[in-house]
Amino acid sequence: MSDVRESVMPTEVRAVRLLLFGLAFLGLVVVLVLSEELTSYGLGELVAPWTLVWVCALLALRYDGGARGGVRITTIVVMVFVLVGSFNQVFDATAPAEFVDAALRIAAGVPVVVLLFLPEATAWFDREN
Repeated sequence: MSDVRESVMPTEVRAVRLLLFGLAFLGLVVVLVLSEELTSYGLGELVAPWTLVWVCALLALRYDGGARGGVRITTIVVMVFVLVGSFNQVFDATAPAEFVDAALRIAAGVPVVVLLFLPEATAWFDREN
């Protein structure tokens, strides 16, 4: 008989999902608010890191049923790319909107990476069917 605890997603993984969904929604709001005053080049610079966040949110949809370690590692790697770019953008920000844009990704991205490295999250993705 299967253990009930194995089929319930740990709190850490649920928190990652909520952070990623919230960050994806915030990204949509940021892009819509800031897109009016940007050129096409500026819009591309704005949308590029958010696209990676949206990819992570799509990966989070797979966390419940058949997700394994590859989904977890892919999310971590993509979020690290987002964080590196965001840290660069924070230090090179010339406008308050650029700073806030990057700070949002950092504020929600760091906990995502940390939570996915916790033993409970690792055990969830390494479980048997």
